[in-house]
Amino acid sequence: MKVCVVGSLNTDMVISTPHIPNRGETVFGEKLDMLPGGRGANAVTTLSKLGKEGRLIGCIGHDSFGDALLAELRKNQVNISHIKRTMQASTGTTIIMIDDVAVNTMVGMRGANSYLSPEDIDKAVNGFEDYGILLAQMEMPEETIVHAMQEAKKNNVLVILDPKPAENITMKVLEATDIIIPNEQETKYMTGIEIKNIDDAIQAGRYFESLGISQSIIKMGQRGALVYTPTRIEHVAAIPVKVVDSVVGGAFSGALACAFLEGKDIFKATRFACVVSALKVTRFGAQIGIPTLEELNEFIEENNLYDYLNGFTGRLTNNIYHSKNVELKVD
Repeated sequence: MKVCVVGSLNTDMVISTPHIPNRGETVFGEKLDMLPGGRGANAVTTLSKLGKEGRLIGCIGHDSFGDALLAELRKNQVNISHIKRTMQASTGTTIIMIDDVAVNTMVGMRGANSYLSPEDIDKAVNGFEDYGILLAQMEMPEETIVHAMQEAKKNNVLVILDPKPAENITMKVLEATDIIIPNEQETKYMTGIEIKNIDDAIQAGRYFESLGISQSIIKMGQRGALVYTPTRIEHVAAIPVKVVDSVVGGAFSGALACAFLEGKDIFKATRFACVVSALKVTRFGAQIGIPTLEELNEFIEENNLYDYLNGFTGRLTNNIYHSKNVELKVD
């Protein structure tokens, strides 16, 4: 069973700077890096690096940025047969400023991402027959992503929404969502709830449930993640690491999908995704910093994270992990 990713491909222009400028202020950065990115491309790269098969549906321009993105995906063994190229716009770009405490601020331009159409979805998937999961986000036209989500739902495909950017979310999108995985800012935009603590995150989960989305994962950065379901709520603590680049950029959703492919529940899958994300933020670059399976094994062993994973034992394999069938505990 494969994962279908409908998402963005962007060139990340990453500026390292002592601090983020205030309005009207000029700040000189220390260096500029041009890196592969886009939440869709990052998610499918995570799948590939962790030994799972994902198919990315997206759109880039006929330019050098697009060429570089395709080259990086090929290097990571990602199937690029359904990535469209258009002459109507340049490849999407994101300007990312990272300050001296690794906090990031972004400005994005959708570019070619805006030219992915519902027809492109239909050409790429055969009624979602070969797919078990759809990873979706909002950096393309609403009609395109809604079409993909609705077609997936018709075929009993699990639809996971990474709601970036949150301002593009509509009721049609929410109605086709099985699991939503917003960060704190996205949660506040959609619910009006500022996530200051675990109780706030629980309240947000209840709000999403009132909209018909019974399962949610509220990503709270250094405070971990809150997993909400109608019958069980669990706070997954963050793993203490030295953050180099806080842009997770699709690694969380890609890792989550890997665990779901193995039949793991939302709680175990979230713990696994948190481990992958923790290792990712110790590395520079939203896509080049995504760990391989071997690197993840080393990180788990060096930090003795088997109890954290709670139910996983031994080294990871292409089947992600082996379960001890130990009951999960609430942090």
